[in-house]
Formats: sequence, C-alpha cells, structure tokens
Amino acid sequence: MKSSPVEYVFADELLLEACGGPDALHVRDHARYVFKAVHEGAALAPDDAENLTDVLGDPQAFVNEPTEPADLRENNRFYITSALLIHACRTGDPGLVRRLRQVSRSEIYLIGPGLPIPAPCLLALFADLGQEELPIRHAAMSLVRNIHLQSDVTPILDIIISELGSPERRRGLVRKGPAGEAGLALVAYILSLNSEKADGLCERVAAAINPSAPAQSALRTLAALYAVAEQFDRVTSLVGQASTRAEVIGGLYDAISAIAWNLENARPVPNARYPFDEAVTLAEGLATNAGHRKHVLEIHKRLNRFRFRKATFANSPSAT
Repeated sequence: MKSSPVEYVFADELLLEACGGPDALHVRDHARYVFKAVHEGAALAPDDAENLTDVLGDPQAFVNEPTEPADLRENNRFYITSALLIHACRTGDPGLVRRLRQVSRSEIYLIGPGLPIPAPCLLALFADLGQEELPIRHAAMSLVRNIHLQSDVTPILDIIISELGSPERRRGLVRKGPAGEAGLALVAYILSLNSEKADGLCERVAAAINPSAPAQSALRTLAALYAVAEQFDRVTSLVGQASTRAEVIGGLYDAISAIAWNLENARPVPNARYPFDEAVTLAEGLATNAGHRKHVLEIHKRLNRFRFRKATFANSPSAT
C-alpha cells in the first residue's frame, strides 16, 4: 500500500527576504502564506525548519524600513513561529520546540497550535517555566487553557500547580498573572475528568499548598476545584485558611463560570449535577460585607447570562 505523498511548502523566498528584503509588507504576506499552508496540513520543506529557526534568532532579520509600520517585524515573527510550532507538534520534534523557546520567547506562548501536542513536545514547551519572566509565565498558563481540550496536559500538571503561588494582580473577581491563569487552567481541566480523577486532582492541589503560609490564589483555585467536585463541606473548611472570604467566593465564581461555559459550548461535565444552586447558596452564606455581596452579585449575573443564552438557544429554530 502506497502512502500519500507529503505536500511541502517552501520558504526559500521568505528566507531570502528576511535577511535584507526591501519590502516588509511582502515578507509579511509570504510569512502568512507559509503559516496558512502549514496550518492546513502542509509540511515545511527539508532544511527550511532549521533555517527559519535560525532566522528567528537573528536580531537583524525582519528589520523594518523607517517608512514601514513598526509592528510588521512582530507580525512576521509570529507567523513564522506559529508555522514552526505546528510543524514541530505534527512531526513530534521536541528539539525544535526547545529551540523555539530560545529564539521566540515572546511569541511562542501566544500561539494555539490547533492540534494535539505530543507529550514530549508538551514537556519541552513548559519545562523549567519557573525560570522565565512573569509575563512569559502568564502567557504560558493562558496557552494551557487554550490547548487542554485537544491535548492531555496531565504530564505538566505539577508545572501548572507550581504557578499557583506566583504573583498576580487583581481587580474585583478578575485575576491577572500566572497564578490566575494556572488556576483557571486547572478548573477547566477538572471538568474533563470523571469523579475519581477529579478527587485525585483536588488532593494533589491541596497537598501542594503550604499550610503555614498558603497562597491565597491557590486557596481560591482549590475552592473552585472542590465546588466542581461538589465537595462543598471542604469549600467551607477553607474559610479559616483564607485571609479573606473573597478568595473562597471567588473560587465559587470560577467554578460556576467554567461549568456554564462548558454547557454553553455543548461540552457536558462528566458525572456532574451542575451544582449551581448549592454554590450560590454557599456564596451567599459566606458574604459578610459589601465587597463579598458584590462578588455574589457577579455570580448571579454570570448565571443569569447563562440561563438567558440557554433559553434563547432552546427557542431558536435551529433547536427544533
């Protein structure tokens, strides 16, 4: 039986233009062409992957003329990095992934490959993440949220959990930083697990929390995981460890938002009763001041938005 021939996309013109091409717009268009071809299934031609990676490491490549838009260089790098990362995941090349982390540190975690990432490439993508700067770690945890539906992120769970203790910025219930993104990634991940594995994840996160000085973001994540697993007595038990009840209420908000998002996108939660009422009742019972009650109001708004969308879909012609 003959195997189907491999369709290659050649980047020789892009390689030539990247090192001194007169027209950055033309370089961008060709970078888009290479990315689109690889995204649709073509393979990078032999030697082109290595050469393009070398170009990404060249600080003189894609330097714009003064009359050209300043963001063209970043756009070109993004398209080329995207094509190379997709190629690496498709061919199972962790060495290329490690090289991309060296030459495209600002771009690599902004890419959703759109295909399953093999475990060796996944480990190469996230290994030693704690040594990176906070913005890069933030982007990396955001990427985990984007890929968990297509790729099994179990091999990097310890890396994700370790980020729960990292710094973050807050505004109300919204968290910005590696810790916030790691927490949301874990909540999204637990929704794909059955009850037994969900309990195991909760225990794994609980064991990683320092009992004498617990990171508040980690407690919020643990509260969310317990809520998804419908272990509401354990959610209540976290109140004594949290510096403020807002952390626990925020965890309930994260759980409700994640379950609602799954249902809105037709992704049922395994072995779950969708415990919205229990979570809201607990959040209302924990609210002892105006700030807490404001957070509870945000939970109600999220549930009302979910119920409105659900009712709208049920009444639409496509649902009949």
